[in-house]
Amino acid sequence: MGGRIHGFLGGVLLTSAITYYTSQYIQKNQQFISHQLRTSENIINNRILSDKDLQKPLEPISSHITTTGRVSFGETCKDIWNDEIITMVNWIYSINWYQWGVELDKSVVKAVDSLKK
Repeated sequence: MGGRIHGFLGGVLLTSAITYYTSQYIQKNQQFISHQLRTSENIINNRILSDKDLQKPLEPISSHITTTGRVSFGETCKDIWNDEIITMVNWIYSINWYQWGVELDKSVVKAVDSLKK
């Protein structure tokens, strides 16, 4: 009889532990996903759908100059290439797509109106 009770209590303990850790895992995932959704919503609302981020004062650019030496000419070329790629990607991200879309829409409406006349 004692073996059955111990087995039952062991099963209850195991099930409770699995349920508890599963709920903790789900809660951590929920917090992470909620944070990512809030961040995405902020980016969409403040950068893509409006230009609120452009109205913020610009932070001064650091004038700190650093130099590094490379082991080989190939490494230096790779670093220069990577810097150019990063500069290009940052330029693409800096485009105000909302304002560009508004201007494109105005020009299309103007062109269609001129074609109607």
